[in-house]
Amino acid sequence: MKNFDIRRFCAVARWDLTINRAFYNKMAMAIAACSILPVLFYHATEMLDKVTDSDGVGKPYSSFLVDLEFMSVFIAVFSGIALTVVLGFMFHNLRNRQGRIAELTLPASNIERFLWHAFVVLVGAHVWFLMSVALAEILNAILVAVTFNFGDYEYVSLTSKVCNNFYRTLPTFMVFDESFHLGAYVAIILSSLLGMSVYPLFNAWKYRHNIAYTILFYILAWLLLIVLISACAAFAAICSWDVAGFFYRTIGFFAEVAPWCPVLVLDIFLAGLLFLMWRCTYRMYCKAQITTRRNP
Repeated sequence: MKNFDIRRFCAVARWDLTINRAFYNKMAMAIAACSILPVLFYHATEMLDKVTDSDGVGKPYSSFLVDLEFMSVFIAVFSGIALTVVLGFMFHNLRNRQGRIAELTLPASNIERFLWHAFVVLVGAHVWFLMSVALAEILNAILVAVTFNFGDYEYVSLTSKVCNNFYRTLPTFMVFDESFHLGAYVAIILSSLLGMSVYPLFNAWKYRHNIAYTILFYILAWLLLIVLISACAAFAAICSWDVAGFFYRTIGFFAEVAPWCPVLVLDIFLAGLLFLMWRCTYRMYCKAQITTRRNP
């Protein structure tokens, strides 16, 4: 059997979408709710204020533009959380013994099954998020026309604001110089992917309650990082080391000699770490069994 065959891959996709239709419907509704419910809630409260207002006018359109910015941030944040949590259900078929039997006895290779699960949670969920934002945009346009007499105002797109908040690259331009833009942008993308890739890694290790383990890992990792930084700062203060000056001199040296070097090294390190993380996820997925002590 070849490691990858497009026909077997499509067969795995059809089988998974058919057998786990209820699971994917719940996942789609959760992602869509993060975009649509804020729009419905805002306009419901706006119409209620308009009804209860003594003169029946309600808020001005300028107030809506301010609220639209907050709404877009809310949608971007909670959609990002939803898309990240979805990664923790990458191997949802392996949660119980029947699912593992069905998954592991499929006439397909490990790479075909693994790539399909990765495609669903990485690409499929993201495409559905964009479609949900577009649906929320249409719904918002209709409700704005009802609430604020759309013909009298210039409509402001919700989609553009959500995408601007969701794909924000402002830290790139605030922290780095002109020559660092591309490398810093790549570093931000890689670091974001690293943070999200922890969820599939823990899902390949533990099929149940893996999201709780992932959150616990993040809490412990941040606490450990804070303790290490505090200990290093205290040790440097005791030894009278000018740590800040050392870093400034080092950064200044690279800025004069090779300004691209620090960011390039960081990009290579993050890319290597990301590769190792997904390779480890794949290796653990390939070692899946019907019953183990870790996953009974």
